[in-house]
Amino acid sequence: MWSNPEKRFAARWFWRVAVGESLGFAVATMVALSVILADLPAVPAVVLTIAGGVAEGAVLGLAQHAAMRANQPSRRPWVAATAAGAGVAWTLGMLPSTLGLDVGMPAMWVLLGAGAVVLLASIPVGQALVLRRRGALRWAAVNTGAWAVAVLWTAAPSPFIDERSPIALVAGLYVAAGLLMAGTIALLTAPAAVRLFAVRSPAARHAAPFGRVDRSLGAPFHPELRQ
Repeated sequence: MWSNPEKRFAARWFWRVAVGESLGFAVATMVALSVILADLPAVPAVVLTIAGGVAEGAVLGLAQHAAMRANQPSRRPWVAATAAGAGVAWTLGMLPSTLGLDVGMPAMWVLLGAGAVVLLASIPVGQALVLRRRGALRWAAVNTGAWAVAVLWTAAPSPFIDERSPIALVAGLYVAAGLLMAGTIALLTAPAAVRLFAVRSPAARHAAPFGRVDRSLGAPFHPELRQ
């Protein structure tokens, strides 16, 4: 069971990360739709769309860093790693349509499966490399799983739209999907964030290595640090 300070931190993490990812995904979605409407050539269209994805990652990284209370990594590397990971994810996500890959070929399924794993792990692994402490691998694993679940929301609008759908409808559905994706990410990563980034008492900090709370000690949160 979580203590009250842990619950408050989890709520803080959820709202800040959910809002940050929602805003970032909305920016990326608007950039992608603008590129489609402008009917740009392939190269600038891809570059701008990836740039929108990088912006999404940067906003997410800032939101996550703002939610942390303890053991914070340096903000600039954390945001840079998150932005770069998002850029990789968007690049991989666009490759099949950009290159016109035949996804019906069995050999292509293996390639697409490997690409999907890299796509899902791009942000978590980048963040784990920045953390470089005990608990970093767990953070990467938890986040990869969270993204695997959350990204499914981005497929939800597909049955309701086609090339004749009004752009406002397309934008609205994808923004709604982004909200659900952001909430899922924030919710599923909260427990790992509590273990890594919640404020603990000075005694607990010395008792447990970075990235792990030693539950056997039952170390309480310091009252003076409660928010």
